[in-house]
Amino acid sequence: MRKQKILIVLFAGSLVLPGVVWTGFSGRFDTENNENRKLAEFPEVNLESLGDFPEQFEAYYKDHVPFKNDLVKFCNFIDTEFFRNTKIGDVVIGEDNWLFYLPEREGENAMADYQKTNVYTLEQSAEIASGIAKVRDWFLDRGVEQFHYYVAPNKETLYSKYMPEKPKVIGIGDSRMETFAKYMKENSDVEFDFLADYLREFTEKYQLFRKYDTHMNNLGGYITNEKIVQDMTGESLPIEDIQVMIGTKPCRGDLSRMIGRYKELDDDREYGLKYFHDGIRYKVKKEESEGGEEILKVFKSNSDNEKTLMVIGDSFRLRLEKYMPYRYQKTIFVRIDDFDQELLDKYEPDDVIVITVERDQRYMEKLDSYIIQDSGE
Repeated sequence: MRKQKILIVLFAGSLVLPGVVWTGFSGRFDTENNENRKLAEFPEVNLESLGDFPEQFEAYYKDHVPFKNDLVKFCNFIDTEFFRNTKIGDVVIGEDNWLFYLPEREGENAMADYQKTNVYTLEQSAEIASGIAKVRDWFLDRGVEQFHYYVAPNKETLYSKYMPEKPKVIGIGDSRMETFAKYMKENSDVEFDFLADYLREFTEKYQLFRKYDTHMNNLGGYITNEKIVQDMTGESLPIEDIQVMIGTKPCRGDLSRMIGRYKELDDDREYGLKYFHDGIRYKVKKEESEGGEEILKVFKSNSDNEKTLMVIGDSFRLRLEKYMPYRYQKTIFVRIDDFDQELLDKYEPDDVIVITVERDQRYMEKLDSYIIQDSGE
């Protein structure tokens, strides 16, 4: 009987004690959001949503359970060091600790991109191309002189040599985006460019992506920027003609944070670039953000190019912010989810580019719904 009482007390303590410790000392533990998504919020309690409360609360609790990050770090350590797993959640661990983001979900499926299992049919390609052309025409009808659509490659598209043996590539031939880019070249007059082939030429000499992040580094951003500048203005400054310096501080990233190794993986470095603007200066005249994420930025500079450029896109648009404002007297960067016609009417851009990453199919597939929206066209 006494043994049962002791077991009951221990069991009850195991349920209560973590919460007590967490309440008193949570500030001493890692409580940051280490996932590439917004965590569930505490659900509203009212009669109308009472039936959904259990499921919503469960989602909230899973996202905010005490010691979650520390437990995740420990589990990931066991998985990688003892069981040699190469995939932790959406993160794939490659050679030399290169990290890759391969989510598998509707609208954003990098795993299918890599394995070549999601190639568009001709009918699908035609429908998507029609939507992009509709957007191009919509901009031109409103005074825009040039419209270009760019797709930035997934990290593993350029650096597949660092990918582990698993997951294996299943499909044969071109990937989804390679197939679609060829379709656009052969069947559409829209200026469309999948940047993989262009950037691949630089990968032997330069590292274009951060090892532990989903995004390009400064070198990748500059080379991409100058490709776009060449397309839009006919002028550019090659990376070989400027000074490139390697930084001294660790360049960490979102992927190392997602697997709980943010501090441990510290051998990557960011690059500094000099002598690419010839005395041109710019200032941020307007900036808007939401929950720490940039929505709108407006730059003004003393560039000789008097035109205005609007850059619409996902987070990869931010790779251009360090360089594009030197090329136009006014440059507007807007998150694609927040674009509306009022911005077009207010800033009256001469040129418009859209840039999205390869894995995020939803933007390219439904571009007209993001741009034209409720205009009735």
